[in-house]
Amino acid sequence: MSEKRTGLLIVFEGTDGTGKSTQLQLLAQALRDKGWPVLITYEPTDGVYGKQIRELYAHRDTVSREEELNLFLADRREHVEQLLTPALKSGKIVLCDRYYLSTVAYQGAAGLDPEIILARNGFAPVPDLALLFHAPIHTGVKRITQGRGEELNDFEKEDYLQQVATMFAQINLPFIRRIDAARSIEAIHCDVLNLVQPLLEKLQ
Repeated sequence: MSEKRTGLLIVFEGTDGTGKSTQLQLLAQALRDKGWPVLITYEPTDGVYGKQIRELYAHRDTVSREEELNLFLADRREHVEQLLTPALKSGKIVLCDRYYLSTVAYQGAAGLDPEIILARNGFAPVPDLALLFHAPIHTGVKRITQGRGEELNDFEKEDYLQQVATMFAQINLPFIRRIDAARSIEAIHCDVLNLVQPLLEKLQ
């Protein structure tokens, strides 16, 4: 992104059930307690394309993989234009639950070329930090089904998530930091704070 931005974009990535959403909320609270302007957001969004994506959770076989990818890209483009770019320009710290690394991993695991997916996301602001949470897939599935009492949707089947995890493990970009999400919430939160601190110092 060529435009000047004064905020930070920190994204939370990983397979389902790794606790990334919990860690996002904990970081948001810690930053707000210190007086930082924080904006929490997520993908898929609640926009028109995001709602279409959510409908696929139960009926993923109703679209082709290419059509599915196009929905994610359209949703992200709208997200970037309407929310992310203005927030970053105004100096906010944006915490985003899932971003384009998830698209690379999930749609890559569905058979699309990860490099092409990444290239097609060239319009999206590059994160200052991507926290990539990893834990054994059976741990994540257990958290979804037993911890939350939810049924697995079409994006959460265990064998598919195993492929997604492999995709995440193969993505190497300079802004990614990997976090062992099989530990306690407190230990993980401590790691997150330590990784974010250098970015905050640059803003001061």
